[in-house]
Amino acid sequence: MTKQKRQALFLAMPIMLALLTFFVSPMVYVLVDTMKDNGTKYFVKFFTDDMYIGILKTTISVSLKTTVISLLLGYPTAYFLARTGSKIKNVLMIAILFPFLVSSVVRSYGWMVILGTKGLLNQFLQAVGLIREPLEILNTSTAVIIGLVHLLIPYMVLSIASVIQGIDPNLEYAAYSLNANPIQTFLKVTLPLSAPGIISGCILVFTLSMTSYVTPKLLGGSKFRMMSTMVFQEVNINFNWGFASAISYILLFTILIILLIASYATAGVNNRVGGGKRV
Repeated sequence: MTKQKRQALFLAMPIMLALLTFFVSPMVYVLVDTMKDNGTKYFVKFFTDDMYIGILKTTISVSLKTTVISLLLGYPTAYFLARTGSKIKNVLMIAILFPFLVSSVVRSYGWMVILGTKGLLNQFLQAVGLIREPLEILNTSTAVIIGLVHLLIPYMVLSIASVIQGIDPNLEYAAYSLNANPIQTFLKVTLPLSAPGIISGCILVFTLSMTSYVTPKLLGGSKFRMMSTMVFQEVNINFNWGFASAISYILLFTILIILLIASYATAGVNNRVGGGKRV
């Protein structure tokens, strides 16, 4: 082992120790403690009940929709943020970062005021004559997706913007010089080179959506359930710690499988981009 590798390992030891102490050890302890009392019965209970399978599907569906909408709204914002040099950039950056300074509870309550049957949205639509009866948006998956997009879109924007800023503008100018129009330049140059940022942003948004509790609880109501709200219910209402632990690990393994797939996709994209640069 070289001196540089020994130094790197020495510097990484505190981080590795912290991860082992505060993350890995508690999770292993909970799993072992759950499996002591015939813990497999909790996993069997989950996967043999259509209700729990439906909740898992709902969680994945909501997370995927949140990720797609965040990408569609976040990419143009990220591109503008990375390419503009005007004063608007600073204002936009503040607007993107400002939600991080406000609690997710406060933001979710704000959406409750907007989306309720007597909320601002329904009052406005009724005032302009577009609807007669108030829309039932609150306590639905739509409300949860809206709240999650508002909560998580900054992660998407910042992930993509940081990558686009690293793309050499001369590559786009070269495409223009070869008679490529703006759409062709975007599809063949900008979009492929920004793919690592897209994948990173999607991973962040999807993972945080899967594990979010406050927004689904407040905007989805008592009848709308996701995996995170089920864990809370089993721990604090049913006092079924074993089943709550099983649900947590099912959620964890689901996320890990998706992250594994995303990591392979990222590696493939990086190889393509790297190959393109060498050519």
